Parts: sequence; C-alpha cells; structure tokens
Amino acid sequence: MTTIHHVGITVSDMARSLAFYEDLLGGERLGPYERRGPRIDAVTGYPGVVVRQAFVRAQEGTTVVELLQYDGGSDVVLDPDNGHVGAAHVAITVTDLDGTLDRLRAAGTTALSDPIVASEPMAGCRVVYVLDPDRVRVELVEPPAHD
Repeated sequence: MTTIHHVGITVSDMARSLAFYEDLLGGERLGPYERRGPRIDAVTGYPGVVVRQAFVRAQEGTTVVELLQYDGGSDVVLDPDNGHVGAAHVAITVTDLDGTLDRLRAAGTTALSDPIVASEPMAGCRVVYVLDPDRVRVELVEPPAHD
C-alpha cells in the first residue's frame, strides 16, 4: 500500500502559520514540538539546527499538514510561486468555498483571483488559490453539488 502521509511546509513564523492552517482546516493541532540533536542534524543535513514542528489535521478526512520552522537551517527564502520549477502547493477540499474565502479574506488572506469552475479531470469543481502567510499557494477546492 502506498499513500500520502502528510504535506510538509517550511514556515517563517510558526504561530502565524499555525493560526492560518488551524482556521482553514478546522481540525486537531499537534505541537508545536522542538526537535534538536544528532538525529535531527543527520536527517535535515544541518548540524546544530533546531526544528519547530507542528501538525494540523483536517476536521474531516485524513489530510495532515506539517509545519516546520528551522532555526540554524538555510538563510535562503524561496519564492513559492507555482510558475517556478520545484514549487508545490497543497489543495484542500472545502464544502463552502464562498464562506471560507470570505472568512480568510476578512483575516487578511490574499486570493489570487475569484473562484473559477475547473475543467477535466476536476470538472465542475470550483477552485481558487489563496496565499498562506509565507505566500505558499493553497488551492481551495469545492466539489460540485450532487442532487
């Protein structure tokens, strides 16, 4: 069996990103935890690094977002624009796209457009990208209503 265990996102400010993803996913938070020592140095490739780690589990389903903040890691800040090779995004299913988008916008979140209706293979889904606190693209997906 092969499944996706979680999606990891490196963040600049754990508290700010936790607030965003907790509001969006509405589920359980685990952490933050502080990780350091030889095992963490080895697995990250950064000797002496301190990693703050938290997980936010979606209210429904199995989606888990892992947030990581590195102290003593790289100083490089990537531009996570989806047009850049290597950029990634997370797509989150919502049942009320308009309500979710209104709530996020009221909290200061930027949407890249108004929602659109997708074509195949997501025909009928309404989608929009919003930017998380570090400008990572988060796709909100509202499946079509079934009567």
